[in-house]
Amino acid sequence: MRRMRVVISVPGTFHAALLANALHGQSAEVEIWTTVLRRHLRSLAGGVELRLFPSPAALTERLTPLRLPRWINYPDSIVFDAGVAALMPQADLFIGWATKCLYAARKAKRAGSLFALDRACPHRDFQEALAERESERVGARYQPQPEWFRERQLEEYALADAILVPSAYTARTFPEALRGKLVKAPLFGRCTIPETIRTERNTTFTVGVVGGNPLRKGYLYLLLAWKKLALPNARLLLRSRDFAGYPVLDELARSLTNVEFLSYVPNISDFYQRCDVVVLPSVDDGFGMALIEGMANGRASIATTNCGAAELMSDGQDGLVIPPADEDALAAALLRLYESEELRRLLGAAARMRAREVLEARLYDRAIAGLLARVGEGEAAAVAS
Repeated sequence: MRRMRVVISVPGTFHAALLANALHGQSAEVEIWTTVLRRHLRSLAGGVELRLFPSPAALTERLTPLRLPRWINYPDSIVFDAGVAALMPQADLFIGWATKCLYAARKAKRAGSLFALDRACPHRDFQEALAERESERVGARYQPQPEWFRERQLEEYALADAILVPSAYTARTFPEALRGKLVKAPLFGRCTIPETIRTERNTTFTVGVVGGNPLRKGYLYLLLAWKKLALPNARLLLRSRDFAGYPVLDELARSLTNVEFLSYVPNISDFYQRCDVVVLPSVDDGFGMALIEGMANGRASIATTNCGAAELMSDGQDGLVIPPADEDALAAALLRLYESEELRRLLGAAARMRAREVLEARLYDRAIAGLLARVGEGEAAAVAS
């Protein structure tokens, strides 16, 4: 039986190794076009081919300390996409990263390939509206995407035979007309269950957060809740950059003496096990791998309904699920865990068991197997016609 040939176009690391390995595990012949060297895709299966094509912005940020302005991403996407489109071979299935694959997708479709779009975030219109709202609230300047770039993304959606999304939350942000294309593939990445976890009680109640983009991660609501509570003998650990460029967040964080930034953590499991509680106060998190990591480390966790991974929790049984952008609900959940060590222990133990269940279920691999089955059905239908 002929092996299915799959070409992936992805400018960075993202979850490219996860996707390629899942495809490879289904006996597909996989080739990745990317800007990153193989050593940066540490878990990539040996049988996956890697083809390098430079992305100027990605290379600049990787090789220098510079952090380029957002607008650079727009022409950079075009350069990467055009280069891959010109050079990539024909395949049965082409998988491209959203915003960066339109030209390659057009070429693949013309050649008779099926096209799957990997979109780990909500629909771009939903996400941009949220970014505009949150920018205003944290005092940051909102920079909308140019209209031509929006049209480019909408065409990617329209061309796609399937759109990979990580959660039902993400899926709900797409219009009804596109939902038949959606394939839910939860992004578990390289998360594992530690064999042992720290069980000693902290002398200081410690809440930990892992996240990058301040607009999407809901830090505003967490800091407002933390300030309102003013808990004695408590600290908040933020595994994040500082809030320069976000005046309201910066002022809030500076006003709180028990908030600590951690720019680097050598072993993320050690970070979680320093905490009594792990919080994902996200206003937009397509999946939110940090939640599963915190659960795997046996920590009581709080997440919002705009964190895709929260769909795998049962509120009150293995974690607490709250509405997004609601500092009162977040304060109430934090206070509940602060006041009850027993509840923290029970939720943490249940969370660890739940994390093991969802990881052993291999939901991502099963979703990719379903995608390949869809491709096979499409090929069979084409032959029959």
